[in-house]
Amino acid sequence: MIKLSFKYFLFLFVLPIIATERPPLLFPSLEVNEKQSKYQIKEDKNKKPRIPTSWGGNALIQETKEVNGIPMTTFALSGGAWILHRKVRISSYHIEVVGEEAYLGYLKGGVRVEDKENKITFTAGKGTYDKFQEIIILESRPTLYFYNSDNKKTKITAPYIKRFMSENKTVLEGGVIMEDPDYTILTEKAVFYEKENNLVLNDYPLIFGENLFITGEKAIYNNESKVTKLENDTILARLSYETKSVKGGFKKKEDKKDKSKEEKEVEEKKRVITLFTGERLESKVKSKDEPASIGMYENAKIYRDDFEYDGKYLKAFGEGYKNLEAKENVNFLDKENNFRIKGKLFEHDDEKGYTHITEEPEVEFLSKEGEVTSTMTTVELERFSDRKEIVARGNVVIESENSTVKGQYATYYEEEKKLVVEGNPTFQRNGNIVRSGKIIIFPENNRMLLSDGLDSSEEKNNKGSR
Repeated sequence: MIKLSFKYFLFLFVLPIIATERPPLLFPSLEVNEKQSKYQIKEDKNKKPRIPTSWGGNALIQETKEVNGIPMTTFALSGGAWILHRKVRISSYHIEVVGEEAYLGYLKGGVRVEDKENKITFTAGKGTYDKFQEIIILESRPTLYFYNSDNKKTKITAPYIKRFMSENKTVLEGGVIMEDPDYTILTEKAVFYEKENNLVLNDYPLIFGENLFITGEKAIYNNESKVTKLENDTILARLSYETKSVKGGFKKKEDKKDKSKEEKEVEEKKRVITLFTGERLESKVKSKDEPASIGMYENAKIYRDDFEYDGKYLKAFGEGYKNLEAKENVNFLDKENNFRIKGKLFEHDDEKGYTHITEEPEVEFLSKEGEVTSTMTTVELERFSDRKEIVARGNVVIESENSTVKGQYATYYEEEKKLVVEGNPTFQRNGNIVRSGKIIIFPENNRMLLSDGLDSSEEKNNKGSR
């Protein structure tokens, strides 16, 4: 009876009190202070984002195998098998996929890797795909193809190719051969940086162009800009053919309507080898906007049988690379005509047969043995190849062993080997000054003629010749 009354008491008095207790106050989610929350989701900063991958094929065989000592589910795909890694499509006749997430993939037969975003394609006989390292290793005659903005294709083959997809980089090893419309390159190892379109080659790659050979310790070739840069011990060799006229000297052969006349003028066709050396070289093939050019920097030199150039910077450009621009301490040695021209700025236009030298120009006249017999300084020099003349303009000074000749301008006739000084010329020796209308100098044998009126400022009058 007591037990019943106690339960009855709880029912009548305690439960109504609990029922009348005020419920907790609810706040909108926007007013919650996140700092006071006991439960917060911590982001793992070191966690790599998930790599989107899918795969498929026309036929599938599933089985369990041990991979590196761990039981794994594998899927053998055939008949148009493929793996899609981000935006890169990998296909092959047969692919063995390890794990549903395609942790690894073994590719056999007709391997093809397409990256349309970077405009590159790979082909090979077999390969290995690693999802987490984002690497594809290609073997059995692997080949890399990539295209520039003009859709011109470059092909590179190597026994071993390793592509790092996350780095947009490809390493080629074991004897690399690169081919495109402009060059063929042979090297032991190369690295292709896809975003920059740069192919980097070390250990003196061999670069072959049309009648052209280039090498250097390191080379960088850009398929997009068609610029090739070489560094350290750079050498360029070029083969060309030039015709020699009856009058002497070499000139470019031109098309003429009168063929018989052309045959009389041309004596022979000669093969010419030009060597270009320096520390750094930059070669650019012909484009719509610019002519082909080769620039050499730091201790740049050009060697030919008939002449030599050297300076801090040399740039050859135009048809046959015959136009020239040279800067800083430039020396031009004409071996056939026995003179050397110096200056800080050279500009040569081969089509016009014209060379312009400014900034401290100087001419050294040489004997047959190569010894300096006299020097000429002036404000500017012009050389006319067709006329075989060198013209000096402004403050001309000719210094020889025991005399000085001054004038306003002078002309050196290369075939006759004589220098004519005009413009109030003066002759000075042993304190004597002789003025005349014209002074003719033969630098090779140090002989001189004064003509067209003589006027001496000293008692000793050096008339005639010496």
